Order: sequence, then structure tokens, then C-alpha cells
Amino acid sequence: MNASQRFEDPVLLVRRRGDLVGEWDRSCHLAPLPDGTLSTLLTLCGERIEVGAVELLPQPDGMPCVACLLSVPPQRG
Repeated sequence: MNASQRFEDPVLLVRRRGDLVGEWDRSCHLAPLPDGTLSTLLTLCGERIEVGAVELLPQPDGMPCVACLLSVPPQRG
């Protein structure tokens, strides 16, 4: 996560499309909501995924990307 991104910023649940990669490469990643001008999503773990190769998920599905989960700062409360 870059320094300018706030914890409250919306994120997408994404993974690579199954018709393009094998199941091993389909971890569920967290990616900041793009501004609409990017052709590549940059996940919280630093992985780049082409927008045309991504599947948007309405809820977590499959194996989570541990590095993405560890990149989320703890909630203050």
C-alpha cells in the first residue's frame, strides 16, 4: 500500500481469470479501486494484473493472497 492511500479507500477483490491461468495462479487479491484510466491493477502485494485478465469478485473466493492481507493496516478502535 502506498503512503498516500488511506485505509478507508475502497478496494476490489480480484483474481486472474480461470480461462487464462491455472488454479494455482488464482489467489484472491486486494486492489485499490482504479480511477478508470489504468489498464493494469496494482494489488496491495505489488502484483500487476491486466484489467482484461481480471475477474472481479463480490466476496472472497478461493485462496487469499497472504501478502495482500498483511498489507492492510490494523483497524484503530
